[in-house]
Amino acid sequence: MSKRFGGLQALDNVSFSIEEGKISSLIGPNGAGKTTLFNIIAGTLRPDSGKILFAGEDITGMRPYEVCRRGIARTYQLKTLFPNLTVFENVLAGMLKEPGPVEDKYEKVFEILEFVGLADKANVVVSNLPPLEAKFVELGRALATWPKLLLLDELIGGLIPSETEQICEVVMELRDRGMTILQVSHEMGPIMRTSDWVIVLNRGQVLATGTVEEIQANEAVHEVYLEAGEYD
Repeated sequence: MSKRFGGLQALDNVSFSIEEGKISSLIGPNGAGKTTLFNIIAGTLRPDSGKILFAGEDITGMRPYEVCRRGIARTYQLKTLFPNLTVFENVLAGMLKEPGPVEDKYEKVFEILEFVGLADKANVVVSNLPPLEAKFVELGRALATWPKLLLLDELIGGLIPSETEQICEVVMELRDRGMTILQVSHEMGPIMRTSDWVIVLNRGQVLATGTVEEIQANEAVHEVYLEAGEYD
């Protein structure tokens, strides 16, 4: 996969695979190309070259709604919730891609809210929620599309350690239930604790892939993070 913005080579022949039913993590310093790659997978950007194969199907260049219908859902680094709608209505919105009476979807919405711990906040307007609960609404809306692959873009960003731990527990529970997850984060501790596989990007290229132990022992990865002043 390659993508250029003017004189900037954001992605340069990036290639990797992720395993079904596992948590894979995409890490790298600022400007490594992580968000660009997520945007291409989700359909909001088109690559200059390369292909995305999902469950054996070429989904390269599909529009976001087409990608979603194939079974890929995404959370966003910046809040994209409907601020004037309730928690229930925001999660329900994720189910509206499917036909059928809206009322028939209510039970499933409450199941998701129960899972993310927001059943008692169903009627609260989202703009009144603290950051952690807003993150869970974002996750719940993504789950409402019934994804096969869940893309988590800085889901734990901006949270205090105890809140981060709650998010990590839910993400690992999703993995244990069979969900395939690809996550991006700058929080190295939580990433290393939750990952089954790690892909390291640097300057638009894959620097390393491997298990958590292999990445932690990789001198090239240490050098890149130390140079960027971001290694934790």
